[in-house]
Amino acid sequence: MNNLFESKKSQILAVIFTGAIMIALDGSTVSPILYPLKTAFGVSEGLISWAINIEVLFLLIFSPIIAKMADYIGRKKIYLLCISSFIAGLLIVVSAQSFEWFLAGRALPGIGAGISVLAIVLIGDHFTENRGTVLGIFGVIISMVYAAGPLIAGFLINFDWHFVFAVNIPVALVLACLAYKLLPAESDFSGKKAIDWKGIITLSLAIAAFAIFITQFSGSLFSAGAFILIAVTIVSLLLFLKFERSTEEKILPLSMLKRKNPLIASILTLLGYTAGAGTYFLSTFAIMAFGLSDSADAYILLPFTVASLVATLAVGKLLDKTGPKPIMLAGGLISATGMFILGISGSIHTFILSTILIGIGNASIAGNALYYLMLHESGTEDRASAQGLLNVLLNAGSLIGGALLGAAFDSASGGTANYRITYFVLASVYIGLAIIVTRLKQD
Repeated sequence: MNNLFESKKSQILAVIFTGAIMIALDGSTVSPILYPLKTAFGVSEGLISWAINIEVLFLLIFSPIIAKMADYIGRKKIYLLCISSFIAGLLIVVSAQSFEWFLAGRALPGIGAGISVLAIVLIGDHFTENRGTVLGIFGVIISMVYAAGPLIAGFLINFDWHFVFAVNIPVALVLACLAYKLLPAESDFSGKKAIDWKGIITLSLAIAAFAIFITQFSGSLFSAGAFILIAVTIVSLLLFLKFERSTEEKILPLSMLKRKNPLIASILTLLGYTAGAGTYFLSTFAIMAFGLSDSADAYILLPFTVASLVATLAVGKLLDKTGPKPIMLAGGLISATGMFILGISGSIHTFILSTILIGIGNASIAGNALYYLMLHESGTEDRASAQGLLNVLLNAGSLIGGALLGAAFDSASGGTANYRITYFVLASVYIGLAIIVTRLKQD
Protein backbone atom coordinates (compact mmCIF):
# COMPACT_ATOMS: atom_id res chain seq x y z
CA MET A 1 0.00 0.00 0.00
CA ASN A 2 3.07 2.26 -0.06
CA ASN A 3 2.32 5.55 -1.82
CA LEU A 4 -1.19 4.39 -2.74
CA PHE A 5 -2.69 7.58 -1.38
CA GLU A 6 -0.23 10.06 -2.82
CA SER A 7 -1.89 13.31 -3.89
CA LYS A 8 -2.24 12.55 -7.61
CA LYS A 9 -3.23 8.94 -7.06
CA SER A 10 -5.75 9.79 -4.34
CA GLN A 11 -7.42 12.25 -6.72
CA ILE A 12 -7.76 9.60 -9.39
CA LEU A 13 -9.11 7.16 -6.80
CA ALA A 14 -11.73 9.72 -5.75
CA VAL A 15 -13.00 9.79 -9.32
CA ILE A 16 -12.88 6.02 -9.84
CA PHE A 17 -14.61 5.16 -6.57
CA THR A 18 -17.33 7.81 -6.98
CA GLY A 19 -17.97 6.41 -10.46
CA ALA A 20 -18.27 2.93 -8.96
CA ILE A 21 -20.97 4.18 -6.59
CA MET A 22 -22.92 5.82 -9.44
CA ILE A 23 -22.83 2.76 -11.69
CA ALA A 24 -23.67 0.29 -8.91
CA LEU A 25 -26.49 2.46 -7.58
CA ASP A 26 -28.04 2.57 -11.04
CA GLY A 27 -27.60 -1.15 -11.64
CA SER A 28 -29.00 -2.32 -8.29
CA THR A 29 -32.12 -0.17 -7.87
CA VAL A 30 -34.09 -0.93 -11.04
CA SER A 31 -34.88 -4.66 -10.65
CA PRO A 32 -36.69 -4.20 -7.28
CA ILE A 33 -39.11 -1.64 -8.79
CA LEU A 34 -40.03 -3.38 -12.05
CA TYR A 35 -43.57 -4.11 -10.87
CA PRO A 36 -44.30 -0.49 -9.82
CA LEU A 37 -42.87 0.66 -13.16
CA LYS A 38 -45.07 -1.85 -15.00
CA THR A 39 -48.11 -0.53 -13.16
CA ALA A 40 -47.19 3.13 -13.66
CA PHE A 41 -46.77 2.80 -17.42
CA GLY A 42 -49.41 0.10 -17.96
CA VAL A 43 -47.15 -2.20 -19.98
CA SER A 44 -46.73 -5.98 -20.17
CA GLU A 45 -44.18 -8.18 -18.38
CA GLY A 46 -42.23 -8.57 -21.63
CA LEU A 47 -42.00 -4.85 -22.23
CA ILE A 48 -41.06 -3.84 -18.69
CA SER A 49 -38.01 -6.13 -18.85
CA TRP A 50 -36.60 -3.61 -21.31
CA ALA A 51 -36.20 -1.19 -18.43
CA ILE A 52 -33.10 -3.30 -17.72
CA ASN A 53 -32.38 -4.84 -21.12
CA ILE A 54 -32.04 -1.58 -23.01
CA GLU A 55 -29.29 -0.32 -20.70
CA VAL A 56 -27.44 -3.64 -20.98
CA LEU A 57 -27.83 -3.52 -24.77
CA PHE A 58 -26.40 -0.01 -25.08
CA LEU A 59 -23.54 -0.84 -22.71
CA LEU A 60 -22.69 -3.86 -24.85
CA ILE A 61 -22.79 -1.84 -28.06
CA PHE A 62 -20.93 1.20 -26.84
CA SER A 63 -18.33 -0.21 -24.42
CA PRO A 64 -15.88 -1.24 -27.19
CA ILE A 65 -16.46 2.11 -28.95
CA ILE A 66 -15.90 4.04 -25.73
CA ALA A 67 -12.78 2.02 -25.01
CA LYS A 68 -11.38 2.66 -28.48
CA MET A 69 -12.13 6.37 -28.31
CA ALA A 70 -10.36 6.52 -24.94
CA ASP A 71 -7.23 5.15 -26.64
CA TYR A 72 -7.86 7.41 -29.61
CA ILE A 73 -8.57 10.85 -28.10
CA GLY A 74 -7.89 10.40 -24.38
CA ARG A 75 -9.35 9.02 -21.16
CA LYS A 76 -10.53 12.30 -19.60
CA LYS A 77 -12.56 13.53 -22.58
CA ILE A 78 -14.38 10.22 -23.00
CA TYR A 79 -14.94 9.87 -19.25
CA LEU A 80 -16.63 13.28 -19.17
CA LEU A 81 -18.66 12.40 -22.26
CA CYS A 82 -19.89 9.22 -20.56
CA ILE A 83 -20.92 11.11 -17.42
CA SER A 84 -22.78 13.67 -19.56
CA SER A 85 -24.68 10.84 -21.24
CA PHE A 86 -25.50 9.34 -17.84
CA ILE A 87 -26.83 12.62 -16.43
CA ALA A 88 -28.89 13.31 -19.56
CA GLY A 89 -30.42 9.86 -19.29
CA LEU A 90 -31.33 10.32 -15.63
CA LEU A 91 -32.99 13.67 -16.36
CA ILE A 92 -35.04 12.15 -19.19
CA VAL A 93 -36.13 9.22 -17.00
CA VAL A 94 -37.11 11.43 -14.08
CA SER A 95 -39.22 13.66 -16.35
CA ALA A 96 -40.62 10.84 -18.54
CA GLN A 97 -44.38 10.80 -19.00
CA SER A 98 -44.44 7.86 -21.41
CA PHE A 99 -42.75 4.46 -21.55
CA GLU A 100 -41.06 5.40 -24.84
CA TRP A 101 -39.34 8.39 -23.24
CA PHE A 102 -38.50 6.30 -20.20
CA LEU A 103 -36.72 3.74 -22.41
CA ALA A 104 -34.88 6.51 -24.27
CA GLY A 105 -33.65 7.79 -20.93
CA ARG A 106 -32.61 4.30 -19.79
CA ALA A 107 -30.53 3.82 -22.95
CA LEU A 108 -28.24 6.79 -22.25
CA PRO A 109 -26.90 5.48 -18.90
CA GLY A 110 -25.96 2.34 -20.85
CA ILE A 111 -23.51 4.55 -22.75
CA GLY A 112 -22.50 6.32 -19.55
CA ALA A 113 -21.81 3.01 -17.83
CA GLY A 114 -18.77 2.79 -20.09
CA ILE A 115 -16.93 4.53 -17.25
CA SER A 116 -16.71 1.08 -15.64
CA VAL A 117 -14.35 0.09 -18.47
CA LEU A 118 -12.50 3.40 -18.22
CA ALA A 119 -12.07 2.92 -14.47
CA ILE A 120 -10.09 -0.28 -15.06
CA VAL A 121 -8.02 1.55 -17.69
CA LEU A 122 -7.25 4.41 -15.29
CA ILE A 123 -6.18 1.90 -12.66
CA GLY A 124 -3.87 0.32 -15.23
CA ASP A 125 -2.48 3.71 -16.28
CA HIS A 126 -1.71 5.07 -12.82
CA PHE A 127 -1.17 2.08 -10.51
CA THR A 128 1.48 -0.58 -10.92
CA GLU A 129 2.69 -2.01 -7.62
CA ASN A 130 -0.73 -1.61 -5.95
CA ARG A 131 -2.87 -2.36 -9.00
CA GLY A 132 -4.48 -5.49 -7.55
CA THR A 133 -5.30 -3.77 -4.26
CA VAL A 134 -7.04 -0.90 -6.04
CA LEU A 135 -8.98 -3.33 -8.22
CA GLY A 136 -10.06 -5.14 -5.06
CA ILE A 137 -11.31 -1.97 -3.35
CA PHE A 138 -13.10 -0.95 -6.57
CA GLY A 139 -14.87 -4.32 -6.68
CA VAL A 140 -15.83 -4.17 -3.01
CA ILE A 141 -17.38 -0.71 -3.39
CA ILE A 142 -19.48 -1.93 -6.31
CA SER A 143 -20.54 -5.05 -4.39
CA MET A 144 -21.48 -3.09 -1.27
CA VAL A 145 -23.61 -0.61 -3.21
CA TYR A 146 -25.25 -3.49 -5.09
CA ALA A 147 -26.14 -5.05 -1.74
CA ALA A 148 -27.60 -1.77 -0.48
CA GLY A 149 -29.36 -0.85 -3.73
CA PRO A 150 -32.55 -2.90 -3.20
CA LEU A 151 -32.95 -1.40 0.30
CA ILE A 152 -32.59 2.12 -1.11
CA ALA A 153 -35.08 1.36 -3.89
CA GLY A 154 -37.52 -0.19 -1.41
CA PHE A 155 -37.44 2.95 0.74
CA LEU A 156 -37.73 5.49 -2.12
CA ILE A 157 -40.53 3.66 -3.95
CA ASN A 158 -42.75 4.49 -0.98
CA PHE A 159 -42.68 8.09 -2.18
CA ASP A 160 -42.56 7.73 -5.99
CA TRP A 161 -40.59 5.68 -8.53
CA HIS A 162 -39.02 8.88 -9.91
CA PHE A 163 -37.03 9.27 -6.68
CA VAL A 164 -35.28 5.93 -7.29
CA PHE A 165 -33.58 7.46 -10.34
CA ALA A 166 -33.36 11.04 -9.05
CA VAL A 167 -31.23 9.95 -6.09
CA ASN A 168 -28.35 9.23 -8.48
CA ILE A 169 -28.35 12.70 -10.08
CA PRO A 170 -26.36 14.38 -7.24
CA VAL A 171 -23.85 11.51 -7.34
CA ALA A 172 -23.43 11.95 -11.10
CA LEU A 173 -23.00 15.72 -10.78
CA VAL A 174 -20.36 15.29 -8.08
CA LEU A 175 -18.58 12.75 -10.29
CA ALA A 176 -18.63 15.17 -13.24
CA CYS A 177 -17.00 17.90 -11.11
CA LEU A 178 -14.40 15.51 -9.71
CA ALA A 179 -13.52 14.12 -13.14
CA TYR A 180 -13.20 17.59 -14.67
CA LYS A 181 -10.98 18.87 -11.88
CA LEU A 182 -8.97 15.80 -10.88
CA LEU A 183 -8.38 13.60 -13.91
CA PRO A 184 -5.02 14.48 -15.47
CA ALA A 185 -4.83 16.29 -18.80
CA GLU A 186 -3.51 14.18 -21.66
CA SER A 187 -1.06 14.61 -24.50
CA ASP A 188 -2.00 15.40 -28.09
CA PHE A 189 -3.55 12.48 -29.99
CA SER A 190 -3.47 14.18 -33.41
CA GLY A 191 -1.03 11.60 -34.82
CA LYS A 192 -3.63 8.85 -34.73
CA LYS A 193 -4.89 7.32 -37.96
CA ALA A 194 -8.50 7.66 -39.13
CA ILE A 195 -10.78 5.49 -37.04
CA ASP A 196 -12.62 2.58 -38.67
CA TRP A 197 -16.25 3.74 -38.64
CA LYS A 198 -17.34 0.84 -40.85
CA GLY A 199 -15.94 -1.51 -38.23
CA ILE A 200 -17.79 0.36 -35.48
CA ILE A 201 -21.11 0.10 -37.33
CA THR A 202 -20.79 -3.60 -38.18
CA LEU A 203 -19.59 -4.54 -34.69
CA SER A 204 -22.49 -2.60 -33.15
CA LEU A 205 -24.97 -4.36 -35.41
CA ALA A 206 -23.53 -7.76 -34.51
CA ILE A 207 -23.65 -7.06 -30.77
CA ALA A 208 -27.17 -5.60 -30.90
CA ALA A 209 -28.56 -8.50 -32.95
CA PHE A 210 -26.90 -11.08 -30.68
CA ALA A 211 -28.10 -9.40 -27.47
CA ILE A 212 -31.69 -9.10 -28.70
CA PHE A 213 -31.64 -12.73 -29.86
CA ILE A 214 -30.41 -13.96 -26.47
CA THR A 215 -32.85 -11.86 -24.42
CA GLN A 216 -35.93 -12.30 -26.61
CA PHE A 217 -35.66 -15.28 -28.96
CA SER A 218 -33.15 -17.78 -27.56
CA GLY A 219 -35.99 -20.09 -26.49
CA SER A 220 -37.52 -20.13 -29.98
CA LEU A 221 -34.63 -20.89 -32.34
CA PHE A 222 -36.81 -21.69 -35.31
CA SER A 223 -38.87 -18.51 -35.34
CA ALA A 224 -38.48 -15.97 -38.15
CA GLY A 225 -37.27 -13.31 -35.71
CA ALA A 226 -34.56 -15.59 -34.32
CA PHE A 227 -33.39 -16.56 -37.81
CA ILE A 228 -33.11 -12.92 -38.90
CA LEU A 229 -31.15 -11.95 -35.79
CA ILE A 230 -28.74 -14.88 -36.15
CA ALA A 231 -28.18 -13.98 -39.81
CA VAL A 232 -27.57 -10.31 -38.98
CA THR A 233 -25.11 -11.32 -36.24
CA ILE A 234 -23.09 -13.63 -38.50
CA VAL A 235 -23.02 -11.29 -41.53
CA SER A 236 -22.13 -8.26 -39.39
CA LEU A 237 -19.32 -10.16 -37.65
CA LEU A 238 -17.85 -11.31 -40.96
CA LEU A 239 -17.96 -7.75 -42.33
CA PHE A 240 -16.43 -6.43 -39.11
CA LEU A 241 -13.50 -8.85 -39.37
CA LYS A 242 -13.02 -7.88 -43.02
CA PHE A 243 -12.91 -4.17 -42.19
CA GLU A 244 -10.62 -4.73 -39.20
CA ARG A 245 -8.02 -6.47 -41.35
CA SER A 246 -7.74 -3.45 -43.63
CA THR A 247 -7.46 -0.67 -41.04
CA GLU A 248 -4.64 0.53 -38.80
CA GLU A 249 -6.87 1.87 -36.00
CA LYS A 250 -8.67 -1.32 -35.00
CA ILE A 251 -11.74 -1.22 -32.76
CA LEU A 252 -10.82 -4.39 -30.85
CA PRO A 253 -7.20 -5.48 -30.39
CA LEU A 254 -7.78 -8.92 -31.91
CA SER A 255 -4.07 -9.22 -32.68
CA MET A 256 -3.56 -9.66 -28.92
CA LEU A 257 -5.27 -13.04 -29.24
CA LYS A 258 -2.22 -14.32 -31.11
CA ARG A 259 -0.43 -14.29 -27.75
CA LYS A 260 -1.13 -17.09 -25.27
CA ASN A 261 -2.09 -15.12 -22.15
CA PRO A 262 -4.58 -12.70 -23.77
CA LEU A 263 -6.18 -15.61 -25.64
CA ILE A 264 -6.53 -17.65 -22.45
CA ALA A 265 -7.86 -14.60 -20.58
CA SER A 266 -10.51 -14.10 -23.28
CA ILE A 267 -11.59 -17.76 -23.15
CA LEU A 268 -11.74 -17.66 -19.34
CA THR A 269 -13.81 -14.48 -19.43
CA LEU A 270 -16.39 -15.83 -21.86
CA LEU A 271 -16.71 -19.28 -20.25
CA GLY A 272 -16.28 -18.04 -16.67
CA TYR A 273 -19.14 -15.57 -16.94
CA THR A 274 -21.26 -18.13 -18.77
CA ALA A 275 -20.80 -20.57 -15.88
CA GLY A 276 -21.18 -17.75 -13.35
CA ALA A 277 -24.75 -17.24 -14.52
CA GLY A 278 -25.57 -20.31 -12.44
CA THR A 279 -25.63 -18.01 -9.40
CA TYR A 280 -28.67 -16.20 -10.84
CA PHE A 281 -30.83 -19.19 -9.91
CA LEU A 282 -29.48 -20.01 -6.43
CA SER A 283 -32.40 -18.51 -4.55
CA THR A 284 -34.97 -20.25 -6.81
CA PHE A 285 -33.25 -23.60 -6.15
CA ALA A 286 -33.25 -22.94 -2.39
CA ILE A 287 -36.98 -22.20 -2.39
CA MET A 288 -37.76 -25.36 -4.37
CA ALA A 289 -35.38 -27.62 -2.46
CA PHE A 290 -35.95 -26.46 1.11
CA GLY A 291 -39.39 -24.80 1.06
CA LEU A 292 -38.16 -21.45 2.36
CA SER A 293 -40.54 -18.70 3.34
CA ASP A 294 -40.43 -15.34 1.58
CA SER A 295 -38.72 -13.74 4.59
CA ALA A 296 -36.03 -16.44 4.76
CA ASP A 297 -35.46 -16.25 1.00
CA ALA A 298 -34.56 -12.57 1.32
CA TYR A 299 -31.51 -13.51 3.41
CA ILE A 300 -30.49 -16.87 1.96
CA LEU A 301 -27.86 -15.39 -0.37
CA LEU A 302 -26.30 -13.15 2.29
CA PRO A 303 -23.45 -15.66 2.96
CA PHE A 304 -22.73 -15.75 -0.80
CA THR A 305 -22.64 -11.93 -0.95
CA VAL A 306 -20.38 -11.61 2.11
CA ALA A 307 -18.03 -14.33 0.82
CA SER A 308 -17.79 -12.58 -2.56
CA LEU A 309 -17.03 -9.25 -0.87
CA VAL A 310 -14.29 -10.65 1.35
CA ALA A 311 -12.79 -12.69 -1.49
CA THR A 312 -12.76 -9.69 -3.85
CA LEU A 313 -10.72 -7.66 -1.38
CA ALA A 314 -8.42 -10.59 -0.56
CA VAL A 315 -7.85 -11.36 -4.24
CA GLY A 316 -6.89 -7.74 -4.84
CA LYS A 317 -4.23 -7.93 -2.13
CA LEU A 318 -2.91 -11.29 -3.32
CA LEU A 319 -2.69 -10.26 -6.98
CA ASP A 320 0.08 -7.80 -6.16
CA LYS A 321 2.05 -10.59 -4.46
CA THR A 322 1.41 -13.74 -6.47
CA GLY A 323 0.04 -12.64 -9.84
CA PRO A 324 -3.22 -14.01 -11.28
CA LYS A 325 -2.37 -17.63 -12.12
CA PRO A 326 -2.41 -19.31 -8.66
CA ILE A 327 -5.45 -17.28 -7.62
CA MET A 328 -7.45 -18.23 -10.71
CA LEU A 329 -6.41 -21.88 -10.44
CA ALA A 330 -7.59 -22.01 -6.82
CA GLY A 331 -10.77 -20.15 -7.80
CA GLY A 332 -11.67 -22.69 -10.47
CA LEU A 333 -11.21 -25.61 -8.08
CA ILE A 334 -13.09 -23.89 -5.24
CA SER A 335 -16.01 -23.04 -7.56
CA ALA A 336 -16.07 -26.65 -8.83
CA THR A 337 -16.20 -27.91 -5.25
CA GLY A 338 -19.00 -25.48 -4.39
CA MET A 339 -21.05 -26.48 -7.42
CA PHE A 340 -20.61 -30.18 -6.63
CA ILE A 341 -21.71 -29.70 -3.00
CA LEU A 342 -24.65 -27.64 -4.27
CA GLY A 343 -25.66 -30.51 -6.53
CA ILE A 344 -25.75 -32.99 -3.63
CA SER A 345 -26.96 -30.58 -0.93
CA GLY A 346 -29.69 -32.09 1.17
CA SER A 347 -29.95 -29.44 3.85
CA ILE A 348 -29.89 -25.67 4.11
CA HIS A 349 -26.50 -25.89 5.85
CA THR A 350 -24.79 -27.62 2.93
CA PHE A 351 -26.50 -25.15 0.57
CA ILE A 352 -25.02 -22.22 2.49
CA LEU A 353 -21.58 -23.87 2.53
CA SER A 354 -21.76 -24.35 -1.24
CA THR A 355 -22.74 -20.72 -1.89
CA ILE A 356 -19.86 -19.49 0.26
CA LEU A 357 -17.42 -21.59 -1.77
CA ILE A 358 -18.96 -20.43 -5.05
CA GLY A 359 -18.75 -16.80 -3.93
CA ILE A 360 -15.05 -17.18 -3.10
CA GLY A 361 -14.30 -19.18 -6.25
CA ASN A 362 -16.08 -16.88 -8.69
CA ALA A 363 -14.42 -13.81 -7.21
CA SER A 364 -11.08 -15.52 -7.80
CA ILE A 365 -11.37 -16.99 -11.29
CA ALA A 366 -13.82 -14.60 -12.97
CA GLY A 367 -13.23 -11.36 -11.13
CA ASN A 368 -10.44 -8.81 -10.85
CA ALA A 369 -7.77 -11.37 -11.74
CA LEU A 370 -8.96 -11.21 -15.35
CA TYR A 371 -8.73 -7.41 -15.43
CA TYR A 372 -5.30 -7.60 -13.82
CA LEU A 373 -4.10 -10.12 -16.37
CA MET A 374 -5.32 -8.11 -19.36
CA LEU A 375 -3.87 -4.88 -17.96
CA HIS A 376 -0.51 -6.61 -17.66
CA GLU A 377 -0.70 -7.87 -21.24
CA SER A 378 -1.60 -4.52 -22.84
CA GLY A 379 0.26 -1.25 -23.24
CA THR A 380 -0.89 2.34 -22.80
CA GLU A 381 -1.81 2.67 -26.47
CA ASP A 382 -4.25 -0.27 -26.49
CA ARG A 383 -5.11 -0.69 -22.81
CA ALA A 384 -8.65 0.69 -23.12
CA SER A 385 -9.37 -1.33 -26.27
CA ALA A 386 -8.22 -4.49 -24.48
CA GLN A 387 -10.62 -3.81 -21.61
CA GLY A 388 -13.35 -3.15 -24.18
CA LEU A 389 -12.76 -6.62 -25.61
CA LEU A 390 -12.93 -8.11 -22.11
CA ASN A 391 -16.17 -6.26 -21.38
CA VAL A 392 -17.81 -7.53 -24.57
CA LEU A 393 -16.83 -11.11 -23.70
CA LEU A 394 -18.00 -10.98 -20.08
CA ASN A 395 -21.37 -9.46 -21.00
CA ALA A 396 -21.80 -11.95 -23.83
CA GLY A 397 -20.95 -14.78 -21.42
CA SER A 398 -23.49 -13.53 -18.87
CA LEU A 399 -26.21 -13.32 -21.52
CA ILE A 400 -25.39 -16.75 -22.94
CA GLY A 401 -25.20 -18.33 -19.50
CA GLY A 402 -28.49 -16.83 -18.37
CA ALA A 403 -30.24 -18.04 -21.52
CA LEU A 404 -28.72 -21.54 -21.55
CA LEU A 405 -29.20 -22.22 -17.86
CA GLY A 406 -32.69 -20.76 -17.85
CA ALA A 407 -33.58 -23.10 -20.71
CA ALA A 408 -31.96 -26.06 -18.90
CA PHE A 409 -33.96 -25.43 -15.73
CA ASP A 410 -37.22 -25.03 -17.66
CA SER A 411 -36.68 -27.84 -20.17
CA ALA A 412 -38.33 -30.59 -18.15
CA SER A 413 -40.60 -31.07 -15.15
CA GLY A 414 -37.86 -32.61 -13.07
CA GLY A 415 -38.04 -30.05 -10.28
CA THR A 416 -34.81 -29.78 -8.33
CA ALA A 417 -33.34 -32.70 -10.28
CA ASN A 418 -32.83 -30.36 -13.23
CA TYR A 419 -30.94 -27.93 -11.02
CA ARG A 420 -28.76 -30.61 -9.45
CA ILE A 421 -27.73 -32.08 -12.80
CA THR A 422 -26.93 -28.61 -14.11
CA TYR A 423 -24.78 -27.82 -11.07
CA PHE A 424 -22.81 -31.04 -11.61
CA VAL A 425 -22.23 -29.95 -15.22
CA LEU A 426 -21.09 -26.52 -14.02
CA ALA A 427 -18.69 -28.20 -11.57
CA SER A 428 -17.05 -29.95 -14.53
CA VAL A 429 -16.92 -26.66 -16.43
CA TYR A 430 -15.03 -25.02 -13.57
CA ILE A 431 -12.59 -27.93 -13.48
CA GLY A 432 -12.06 -27.36 -17.20
CA LEU A 433 -11.43 -23.66 -16.55
CA ALA A 434 -8.88 -24.55 -13.87
CA ILE A 435 -7.08 -26.77 -16.39
CA ILE A 436 -7.05 -23.90 -18.88
CA VAL A 437 -5.56 -21.62 -16.20
CA THR A 438 -2.57 -23.98 -15.89
CA ARG A 439 -1.61 -22.96 -19.45
CA LEU A 440 -1.06 -19.33 -18.45
CA LYS A 441 2.51 -18.06 -18.51
CA GLN A 442 3.42 -16.57 -15.14
CA ASP A 443 6.04 -13.82 -15.13
